[in-house]
Amino acid sequence: MNPLVSIIIPNYNHKPYLQERLDSVFGQTFQDFEVILLDDASIDGSQEVLQHYKGHPKVSHLVLNKENTGSPFKQWQKGINLAKGTYIWIAESDDYCEPDFLEKLLKVSHTKTVLAYCASIIIDNNGKEKGRHKWADALEKNRWKNNFHNQGEAEIRNFLRYRNCITNASAVLFKKSAISGVSMPINMKFCGDWYIWIEILKQGNLAYISEPLNYFRRHEASTRTQQSFQREKMRFCEYFTIISANSSLLRRIKEIRKYDWILDEWHKKKITFEKFNFFNLKMPIELLIRYLIKYKGL
Repeated sequence: MNPLVSIIIPNYNHKPYLQERLDSVFGQTFQDFEVILLDDASIDGSQEVLQHYKGHPKVSHLVLNKENTGSPFKQWQKGINLAKGTYIWIAESDDYCEPDFLEKLLKVSHTKTVLAYCASIIIDNNGKEKGRHKWADALEKNRWKNNFHNQGEAEIRNFLRYRNCITNASAVLFKKSAISGVSMPINMKFCGDWYIWIEILKQGNLAYISEPLNYFRRHEASTRTQQSFQREKMRFCEYFTIISANSSLLRRIKEIRKYDWILDEWHKKKITFEKFNFFNLKMPIELLIRYLIKYKGL
């Protein structure tokens, strides 16, 4: 009989955090799950840690790549293809969670719910708590302080097309059936999860738990820390690609201020005309105009 949940743990060079991640998974109060361990050619000794779990009764697959794929979403796809569960949990290898994470998310996952997630606590390299993750609050300050359910299309229309409100994959439980037809964004480095959440929610409803059951690690290797010029360029290209795909020109003009976070980030990083050609980045013209008005006084 297949397990209810397939837990995919994709790892790359996260040996310092791997044991804590594994302990928090195997120690769940809800135990009807399989674990799929994936390593993308780590060079820090992670594979030796994972090898110890090869014969664990909950581990259905251990896949150790000899060459790095260069894409976290290739690993996601590999794990999803192997999964036998009704639900998928991508448990990132540098995060960890409360013992009742699965139990509580499954309780709010009703028949039409295709995605459920919870609030997250940010932690640093050493596990020190930095407070609740408040990234989504910019769209509606108090919304994520309470539990809620919503229709998927409404969530996209009112929130997700402006900003990725589901900020950490480790906090998410979704139905395998809802992602089976979704093309993995293997060329994306920064916004692939944002794209995936939108595609999943086109097929059903969403549930949110305001209790922080997930611990999201922010450290020097995180994609939101300072990156090279080329990687920053890639980040903004991905932002604009998702925004353009999910909002009409008229909608973007009407709600132009909801995109200020991108322009503020752009300006904060001191990205200039000399470095970036706005049009090559697929930047919507109305956002460029808004940027020039807000920061250049035009």
